[in-house]
Amino acid sequence: MTGPTSPRVLVAIPAYGSAELTDTVLADLLRDDPDLLPDTRIVVVDNAGDYELPPSALATQHQPTVYRAGANLRWIGSANGALQSAMDEGFDVCAVLNNDTRLSPGFLAGLVAPFAERPDAAIVAACYDDFWLHQRASVIPETAAAYAPQPTVREVPFCDGTAIAFSVPAIAEIGLLDTVAFPRHGYGSDIDLALRARAAGYVCLVTEGAYVSHLRRATMNRLGETSEANRIEILNGMDSLWGEDWRAQVGLSPDSFPPHNTGSGASWYL
Repeated sequence: MTGPTSPRVLVAIPAYGSAELTDTVLADLLRDDPDLLPDTRIVVVDNAGDYELPPSALATQHQPTVYRAGANLRWIGSANGALQSAMDEGFDVCAVLNNDTRLSPGFLAGLVAPFAERPDAAIVAACYDDFWLHQRASVIPETAAAYAPQPTVREVPFCDGTAIAFSVPAIAEIGLLDTVAFPRHGYGSDIDLALRARAAGYVCLVTEGAYVSHLRRATMNRLGETSEANRIEILNGMDSLWGEDWRAQVGLSPDSFPPHNTGSGASWYL
């Protein structure tokens, strides 16, 4: 996807401290410079207010910028701010990447390619090595840099927000992530958005053309946040919006999300 038909892409990387993580994911993303999609803007959303771009990032064609809101927007606020900016400024796609990830070569082009092939796609996520089985890569490489992209795109009930891209026109239609139902970090807001997208006739996709290795909870652990509090945010938000049968709508078992998130990933599916 190059040339005049390439999409305009806004990439947001929410961060709170852990500068070494942000530096690393930026280096992975900018490894493809100048072969990134030509109309790409990369923004680090600095929620701690102390991040400085490394000189190596400033020496690239797609020079990232840093946005400081003056408060901790957390993941959901950072994502919504990026989505709103993308709508206001006429971007086609908005990608949101956790800073505790490592990216495969050619990551951004692989992540956004399905939007051209599937105009009905609202959300596309990269495959990964993390919890949700429907999003796991068919083959888990030793490192993200060793990943060989595959021409596989599959329709899924929802996408994990770890490394995710949104169709900006679709978001303009279905709305932003719900900060009322998910007021802390936004855990569960990705599931709610997927249900709203599907109800509006859109689909959610996982592509094996892009891969992330996820360190899982690197920032949350440093802040002392517990997975139990995040589980409660998911359940409270989803139950309030969709009732107690929402799990079945996304292919999950009634026993999914037990206290302290016990059990294997497979045991959570229908």
